[in-house]
Amino acid sequence: MLISVIIPTYNRAHCIGRALASAKEQGISDLEIIIGDDASTDDTVVVVKALMPEAIVVCLPENQGASAARNAALKLAKGDLIAFLDSDDEWLPGKLEKQIAFLCEHPEVGLCGSGHILGCKDGSRVEFPGKNPPGWRMSLHEAQSFHGASTPLMRREVLEKVGFQDEKLRVLEDWDWMLRISREFRIHVLPEMLTIIHENNPSNPDHTMRSTEYFLCKHREEFLHYGEAHARRMISQHYENAARNLYRHNRTGEGSRMLWKSVASAPLRNPASLVAFPLAGIDFVLGTKLLPKVVTRRNRLPLR
Repeated sequence: MLISVIIPTYNRAHCIGRALASAKEQGISDLEIIIGDDASTDDTVVVVKALMPEAIVVCLPENQGASAARNAALKLAKGDLIAFLDSDDEWLPGKLEKQIAFLCEHPEVGLCGSGHILGCKDGSRVEFPGKNPPGWRMSLHEAQSFHGASTPLMRREVLEKVGFQDEKLRVLEDWDWMLRISREFRIHVLPEMLTIIHENNPSNPDHTMRSTEYFLCKHREEFLHYGEAHARRMISQHYENAARNLYRHNRTGEGSRMLWKSVASAPLRNPASLVAFPLAGIDFVLGTKLLPKVVTRRNRLPLR
């Protein structure tokens, strides 16, 4: 059983070796590694060829985003099963073996994910054990699921049925894809945390704003399938996520506009967001940045 490993990359010469090593350490001989290079300007491709000469590398002529890089690699994939790994992440030993075993035992499941560990920039780690909610489609609306870029292993027929990732999305592309897959196939996530997702810089804020609006427009009817109140909560959450990204890029004005959209869509979804109103006033009067600090703060849990 041939397994294709899809690795999109852009300027990851400093860390792609870690991802490649983690794939090789799975101990599976019938593995093809396919790199989709998104027009890197560093030595990413040189590093790949030096560390893994047998890897297949396809280079995009210009930077188009992770979805385009994955799609370019997917078009070359020959595997019966297809796995995904971002070039700055890594798999833990036995990850693929456990997923392959599960898919062999459960032919009704089209895609198998896993729990993961978030490796934060400050050295802390946050655990995300895999969960299987009753309704995957509804769960994916909220992203209360699994990391769709580096944990899934799926059957080839999933790709043939659902098609490629949406290249109009420069962020949210894996989220969008998992949502589309969940409409057609059963998804299961192993509880074990078998992947380490390394925290990276926030996404390009312009891409975030455009992709958020496009994603919400694209999936509005999907959200409404579960009722107007649910749709408003989902729209609110996505606008809050976009606001958080903008604040991290010090684009306070645009971040605040996104946050107001979030609150206006569903005022009581996140009661804590209501502090935005008095904090915004304090920031305006005193020239402080209390609101961005509160919105971008993330609770980090110690690794158990």
